[in-house]
Amino acid sequence: MQEITKSVEILNCSLTDIDTLTEVAHKTYREHYQYLWKDKGEHYIKTSYNPEAFQKEMQDKNVGLYLVTQTSVVYGFLKLNFAAAFNDYTAQEALELERIYLLKKAKGKGIGKAVMKAVDNIANHLNKKVIWLKTMDSSGVDTFYKHCGYTVCGETKLNVAGIFPDFQRQLIMKKTL
Repeated sequence: MQEITKSVEILNCSLTDIDTLTEVAHKTYREHYQYLWKDKGEHYIKTSYNPEAFQKEMQDKNVGLYLVTQTSVVYGFLKLNFAAAFNDYTAQEALELERIYLLKKAKGKGIGKAVMKAVDNIANHLNKKVIWLKTMDSSGVDTFYKHCGYTVCGETKLNVAGIFPDFQRQLIMKKTL
């Protein structure tokens, strides 16, 4: 457990947290990403955010899963890949922020900013030189990341069956430390 601000915490997930993690993953994904999918993301949610998938991720020593809470209320979750090569950076030098999913009710509470600060702290603790992520271009979240010190350094296309073609573009962003 790492305290971020007075009342925002990221809690390292364990097997006892799988039901909570699954529930918050379903809620946050539906709130933010249903518009991407022909089926509103239901197939993706069921296959990617289920107890078995989370248990498998928890067994991977390269993955960190965290619940994001404020005053004991769960507002979202975070997934980090601790050793994730990026461009000219080796896996030992780079950390990937694969997911930061927060409920819409977290907006304006400083939770997102606190989580990003915690990611910086984790990366610094691990002696990383860069943090990188991908974000859906259509989500508009890149503005938030820019305020947290990230810059756009590329783009890619999410070629997954069921996503509307107009929403496949992802921005690749990085923050050097």
